[in-house]
Amino acid sequence: MKGSIIGFDPDTNTGAISGYDGKRYDFAAVDWHGATRPKHGDIVDFLPDEQHAAQIYLLEPEYVRPGFWQFYFSPNGRASRSEYWLRYFVPVMLIDIVLNAISGFGAAVDSMALSAGFAFLYYIFSLATLWPGIAVLVKRIHDRDKSGWYVLLPYALLLLGGIGLIAGAVADSTGAVIAVIVIWALLLIGVMVWFFVEFGCLRGTIGANRFGPDPVRA
Repeated sequence: MKGSIIGFDPDTNTGAISGYDGKRYDFAAVDWHGATRPKHGDIVDFLPDEQHAAQIYLLEPEYVRPGFWQFYFSPNGRASRSEYWLRYFVPVMLIDIVLNAISGFGAAVDSMALSAGFAFLYYIFSLATLWPGIAVLVKRIHDRDKSGWYVLLPYALLLLGGIGLIAGAVADSTGAVIAVIVIWALLLIGVMVWFFVEFGCLRGTIGANRFGPDPVRA
């Protein structure tokens, strides 16, 4: 029978299940066969024995591949490595390269209209992909079972670097400006390398995590 966990007390190692038949069943930790501790809302399959639940197994929620708007504009859920690279990063980079190449070609043949037109399209494209880039990266961060707020770290470093440069310029201190640039560059490179390895290369949580079901089929 299927049901959902009502609650679990780790002190007594006992809990309760609301069965799909409308009845409540008590259980002990010895009856639990999940990889993680039972928590409220978990969907389970169990063997009812009067008012007791035995042989309880956690049922993994099924991953539903998000549509266009959900994938590119919602930060909710998870995204696998292949989804991040193939559905977002590679297409965006290809369009970015094409727009830049055509704009550069226009400048090379001394066609100001062509160069300016595609430069304008490039800036519009960059603005249009700003939020989708954040939303998709948040889902990739979720796939690693980490808070999506990590996505703000590179932007925070850019902001702090700008503030530091302005402060150094106002103080008219070349040494301070150089120090800020060096420290900021090292921090930014470190964060970008970490993001590339952690969120670009490593597999997400195996099985469901707090952000949703596993987008990679076993």
